[in-house]
Amino acid sequence: MLDMHSVGLEGFSKPFAKPWFQTGIMFSAMMMCIFIHFIVMAVQKKRSLTRSGSGVALKDATKESEVHEHDLKSYCLIGVPALFDMVATTLMTYGLEFIDVSVMQMLRGSMVIFSGLLCRFALKRTIYFHQWIAIATTACACVIVGISAILNSSTSATAGPASEQIFGCLMVVLSQLVQASQIVAEDFLLSSVNAAPLQVVGMEGVWGSLVTFFIFMPLAYLIPGNDNGHSEDWFDTMEMLHNNSQIVHTAMVYWICILVLNYSGMLVTSELTAVHRTIFESVRTIAIWITDLLIYYVFSPDSVYGESWTTYSWLQLAGFFVLVFSTFFYNAMVRFPFLDSSYEVEFAEKAAKAAAESDNLV
Repeated sequence: MLDMHSVGLEGFSKPFAKPWFQTGIMFSAMMMCIFIHFIVMAVQKKRSLTRSGSGVALKDATKESEVHEHDLKSYCLIGVPALFDMVATTLMTYGLEFIDVSVMQMLRGSMVIFSGLLCRFALKRTIYFHQWIAIATTACACVIVGISAILNSSTSATAGPASEQIFGCLMVVLSQLVQASQIVAEDFLLSSVNAAPLQVVGMEGVWGSLVTFFIFMPLAYLIPGNDNGHSEDWFDTMEMLHNNSQIVHTAMVYWICILVLNYSGMLVTSELTAVHRTIFESVRTIAIWITDLLIYYVFSPDSVYGESWTTYSWLQLAGFFVLVFSTFFYNAMVRFPFLDSSYEVEFAEKAAKAAAESDNLV
């Protein structure tokens, strides 16, 4: 969407560089998860009542429907992570204006670094020796990917100048620091809130939409910038949407994709293991890169869309393999005999924690 062009209020064609608009679309799609949550709860309650029709079933159904009812304070607490998500998404979108989407997707792996550091020093959780090694190799992988993007600026037909590549990489890495802070905020604030995953995502969407559309977008209009004299001109956004229906259609597809991504993400989180999630994330990254290459070489040759393959793309590919290895290594999916003691300590502590939680339930 950022590479699409339309005529704005100035009267000439320009890129649709509207990061706050895209952030608003994302949160409005996430907001739909709250309605899906209420539908799921209603269906579960109805099935429970229909199954037996007894008083016990009625009691169980009522109890099930009340598990996720909260007071105003709980809903306000859910809004705090939404603010982190809003800032992270906007920073990442700003960065995406200057770098290829495959580079952005790989640099998102830097969140492992920040989440590990924050969990250790903010939440006081144990980071095991093999995980420290994985964090270090992840940092190396991100450096490799960033260097490939900077070097690519001199040979790629789609990449901008080196200064823009550096700025874009920094914005994406900074967004991952904010995203990791969101995870810590969710862990700290929502540990006592017994909310369903869809409910949390939906309420984050509600708060994010309210703050984005009614606070930050008006502020972006008031702050001076390069968008028709504003940091982001909402009226110029509407004019560009009016003058190019393809942007409207792309925004609709983006909205649907965000909704499906969040809903399917909740299913993956609840039904599958960390192994599956890691594999899916790696497949998504490589699928995005392949799609970019196909757009440039097959569907829309030599256009501003997609991504060209250069000599330094091999360096980016090497960084991607290091990143995937680091992720598997962090989750103990790849093991080395000389680190057996680190794995044993991790598994023993997790088993003890699971046993303690089981005893508390009893």
